[in-house]
Formats: sequence, structure tokens, C-alpha cells
Amino acid sequence: MQDKQPPRTRSQLLRRGEFAKLWWSGTISSFGDWVSLFATLALGDHIGGGLGTLVPLVGRFVPAILFGPIGGILADRVNRKTIMLVADIGRGLLVLSLILVRTLPQLFAVSFAIEILSLLRQPVRESVVPELVEEEELITANSLSVVGSYGIFPLGAIAWSAISKFPQWVGWDVESPFTAGFTLDFLTFMISAAIVAVTAIPLRTPVVGREKWNWKAPFGDLAEGVRFVVGHRGVRVIIIGMSFALFGSGAIITLGQTFARSFIFGDDSGFALLATAMGGGGAIGITLVNRIDRVAVHRMVVFSAAITLTGTGLAALAFSTTVVMAATFSFMFGFSAGIGYVVGITYLQVGSAEEVRGRTFAALFLVGRSALLVSMTVAAFAANFLDGRFSDPLDDGVRLIFVLGGAITVLAGLVTLWVVRDVWVPRLERDSV
Repeated sequence: MQDKQPPRTRSQLLRRGEFAKLWWSGTISSFGDWVSLFATLALGDHIGGGLGTLVPLVGRFVPAILFGPIGGILADRVNRKTIMLVADIGRGLLVLSLILVRTLPQLFAVSFAIEILSLLRQPVRESVVPELVEEEELITANSLSVVGSYGIFPLGAIAWSAISKFPQWVGWDVESPFTAGFTLDFLTFMISAAIVAVTAIPLRTPVVGREKWNWKAPFGDLAEGVRFVVGHRGVRVIIIGMSFALFGSGAIITLGQTFARSFIFGDDSGFALLATAMGGGGAIGITLVNRIDRVAVHRMVVFSAAITLTGTGLAALAFSTTVVMAATFSFMFGFSAGIGYVVGITYLQVGSAEEVRGRTFAALFLVGRSALLVSMTVAAFAANFLDGRFSDPLDDGVRLIFVLGGAITVLAGLVTLWVVRDVWVPRLERDSV
């Protein structure tokens, strides 16, 4: 009998194999997508001012509410490589069409369509990973996936800054940077599609009763997915916990720059430092999560603790009065959020059967994105409404929203920990004997 090989390291996972291809595909397209997002926000501002920047954001979040379940159903029914190829090529063409956009309704429509294709691809990608790596490698693989999707953000920001300044240096017209940004994203999607085309995506195991489509099939698939998510305590707790954490923390996206300008730096340059601190914390948390997972009592306990610390960091950030304090608590926020995300994703991959895994992640993206959209939409209005209604230090609406958002996130972590107390309480009792 051949001895089982030890889990592969990060570098080994990225050097060869089907997971490496999937990772490079996603990372390259994510880089272009970050550049495109910045370009889209700038285009919205160019067309409609400050209000215009909200149009592409709303266009990217609303589809999750309307079409979220469809991605999961297709992920569990249709050839997964086909879905990823259609999503990459389709998004590439749509991004390229942004060069022709001149009105906010056009910008909304294209952003809306791009996000629908993203919703088709995301559940597929997450459901495929457990079939490309061993279970012992999942934490490492997911940490790499998070780095490839979100850790590439600083490079995208730097690239867009260079692209947006370049036309001024050479005397081009103001719309040239948008064209360059969208063309770059188109090329990254095409490269991603080419890599996916040569990636061996395992065919899913046939399921009895799934051989043919009929008009009732999607409704039956949806009902089956709902029953699984609602009936599986661990999956249910992870999805609810992550969604409440996103709802509580979403305010930092809408109000982060206002907070940095008003209380810490005095200008718009400060939020970049806070974002860098968050990104650095996330990167370190993701790097260490594999070691934490090995010694943890249970993944659910790590997840709950991470969510609790994320909320604590956000609430503490509200009371920051110096650059060092703000950077420290931003780092804490990113560190714990990175750990919570990776552990939560891994738990869902391990806890979901292959035939419902796509719908499980579709449920996560549906509920999570909806919570984030509501949070981002309500935060600015709530901050204005609460401004001046309480005494110092909570007399400012932005600070108060950060505190409330942190409190909601902390509560989500503590409730999650209480719900799974049967996991960690017996362990503590055994250790005390």
C-alpha cells in the first residue's frame, strides 16, 4: 500500500497542476477587474459626478438579489468548464463595450450584465476547488484564492493610477484612461478563458433524476438547495454569520474615505493608507490561517472568533484619533476578516456534498451580497440622520455607524460561538481535567 503524500505547500500548489491553472486564471482576471472597477467608478464620476459613482456599484450588487440562485443551479447542472468559459468571454466583451458608454443608464446596464456572469462563475469556481486538491490542502488553496482575488487589489490600484495619469503626460484627451483600463480588463478575461480552456475540470458524478431537463427541474433544484442549507446547521451558521459580518462591516466601504478625511488625515489620501493596513492584515491572516487551523479546537470556533475580532477592530477604529491607532485597528480588521473568510469558505466546501455545493455557495453569495448592498446603501443616510444626536465621542454620525457596525459583527461572532458551544465546551472540560 502506497503511503499518502504530505499536503503540498503554497509554492507547489501554484507551480503545477489543475489548481495552479485555475488560480492563475482567476488572479489574472481579478487584476484586470480591479483596474476596470476603478475605471468604472471614475467613468461614473465623469458622467454624473459623485452620484454617478454609485451607479456601477449598485449595478454590481443588485443582480445577486435577483439572479443569485441561478448560478448555483447551473453550477450543479451544467458542464462547469463551459460556464467558466462563457462567463470569462462574456465579461471580456461587456467590459470592452464600456468604452462606448456615455450615460448612467448605459453604465448601469453593462455593470448589471457583467455581474450576472460573475454570479454564474463564482459558485463554479468554489465548488471545483475541493476536487482539485486534497482536503488537507483546502485551507492553503483557499488562502491562495483569496490572495488572488482580493490581495491583487493594491496592484490594480497602482495600475489604474498609472493609466489615469498617462494621458496627461502625453497630452491625450480625458476619456483615454477609461479606454486603456477597459481594454486591459478585456485582455485579462481573454487570457483567463484561454487558461480555463486547457484546465482539466472534473466532470461531476451523475445524480439519479438529473439526466434530463424539464420546466420543473430548476424549481426542484432550488428547493433541494434551500432544504440543504437550512437543514445543515454548520452551513447555515457560516452563511448567516458571514452575512451579518458583511452587513456590519459594509459601512467602511461607503464611509471609510469620509472617516479618514474628517478625523485622521484631513484629506482624501488617508484612506489609501487605511486600505493598505487592512490589506496587509488580511494577507498576514491568510498566511497564518493554515497553522491556526492545525491547532484549533474546531474550524467553527476559529470562524466565530475571527468574526468577533473583525467587529472589534471596526468599532475600535471609530475611536481612533491618530494615524497609528487607525492603521493598527485597520490591520486588526483585515487580519481577522481574512481568517474568517478562508475558514468559512473551507467549511462550506468540506460540509457540502458535491451535488449541492454550487447552490450552497450561491446561497452564500446571494445572502452575503444582499447584506453588503443594504449596508452600503443605508450607511451614508444613517450617518447623516444620527449626526449630532448623541454626546461626544459618538456625536458624529460616521463614528457612530462604525460602532454600530462593529457591534453587529461582534454579536454575529458571539452568537455563532454560542450556537456551536457543544463543539468547544466539551473540549474545554476535557482539558481542565
